[in-house]
Amino acid sequence: MNNIIDLQRNYFNTGATLGYDFRINQLKRLRSIIRKYEPEILDAFLKDYNKSSFDVISTEIGYALTELNHIIRRLKKLMKPQKVKTSVINRPSKGYIVPEPYGVSLVVAPWNYPFNLSIVPLAAAMSAGNTVVLKLSTNTPSLSGLLYQVLMQNFPKEYLYVTWDSTAEREALFGCKFDYIFYTGSPAVARELQLRQAKDGRLTPMTLELGGKSPCIVDKDADIDAAARRIVWGKYLNAGQTCVAPDHVYVERSVKEALVSKMIGYIKEFYYNKKGGEYTLREDFIYVVNAKAVERLQRSLEGARILWGGKAKDRMMEPTIIDMVTGESPVMREEIFGPVLPVLPFDDIFALVRKIKSLEKPLAFYFFGKRYAKMMMRECHFGGGCINDTIMHLTDPSMPFGGVGQSGMGAYHGDKSFETFSHYKSILVKHPRKELKLKYPPHNAFKLRLLRKYTGL
Repeated sequence: MNNIIDLQRNYFNTGATLGYDFRINQLKRLRSIIRKYEPEILDAFLKDYNKSSFDVISTEIGYALTELNHIIRRLKKLMKPQKVKTSVINRPSKGYIVPEPYGVSLVVAPWNYPFNLSIVPLAAAMSAGNTVVLKLSTNTPSLSGLLYQVLMQNFPKEYLYVTWDSTAEREALFGCKFDYIFYTGSPAVARELQLRQAKDGRLTPMTLELGGKSPCIVDKDADIDAAARRIVWGKYLNAGQTCVAPDHVYVERSVKEALVSKMIGYIKEFYYNKKGGEYTLREDFIYVVNAKAVERLQRSLEGARILWGGKAKDRMMEPTIIDMVTGESPVMREEIFGPVLPVLPFDDIFALVRKIKSLEKPLAFYFFGKRYAKMMMRECHFGGGCINDTIMHLTDPSMPFGGVGQSGMGAYHGDKSFETFSHYKSILVKHPRKELKLKYPPHNAFKLRLLRKYTGL
């Protein structure tokens, strides 16, 4: 792997990736590849996840193309040096800020959205002028194999190198010297990555998109029907394997029964077929990633009361609602990352806020209600979130997305994607002869008065 990185670093040092024409052509090539291979991508998702064409287009291909189109449209402006006003003490002078690429970047993609979360950071790194090593997930063999083949055929390895073969290769990558790292996945592996880089004596800048137990709160003055519909959609999208899915719901006790009833109704409507009085799970419900994950999810139900679902067959697990859980229950000890939704009642919203603030900062936060909406947004710390909806804050390129604390660091989406993979270099240009000579010794009371005047001290 070090040979590949050396190859990319030598290529980067030629300056080949820096120009606008090169960057825009690579981005357009990537976009045309996606459009060309859309049928094969759809087929790969069907094999890996039983994912319908609508789900793939809306959450994977369409999302990636939206980001690509945005960055292509905005690239020239984003690359342009930014003029800044210089201080009186530096005049006559000009100041400007220049975005420049870091160099050789590593993008580690996850398995839950293996196309979207590969292509979007890849496009971001390319737009900023970096070379890229892209590590795909081994948990999605059909999609990863297709991306490996297609990308390696269309881009030279000194510019873009793709790998997905083994965990051993991931370990090797973590020990290599990169100029920037973008990682999406679990906090445990992120810590391993940081420790490995530090152990080897490197201070590598990185963006970490992680996860955590993202709460959803439903107050008694919320629109219960709309809340139920939007929570069900957000939770069971991709079979709950979404880093910003509602992990659990806190609902004001007086409306808990109504909310659960509405949620079960929407689960039946969205994901089940009815024959006679029997409900059977639709055959196009998305798979859990592997059998090990299904077993973990089933174990998490221990001690809880199942209000709906709970059954699993092979890699397909029913949308499940549970209650009678506490903070010590198995399902509340770690991020669920599957189609299991605990519903917990609360009586005092201020006590609930104190409880949430005592825990690790989540990646996402959702609140349904009116009277306390502003207070919840102000008091609770999280990566991003919604009032009266779930997940949809990710869909707008004008809003950066990223974690905070244990849920991650850094952000991307829209213009922020370009900025994430760029170092902003400040440059001051002085007149070759003219200057204010105040800085030169010897100093006296008069110069001190001038200093205070010019600087406002």
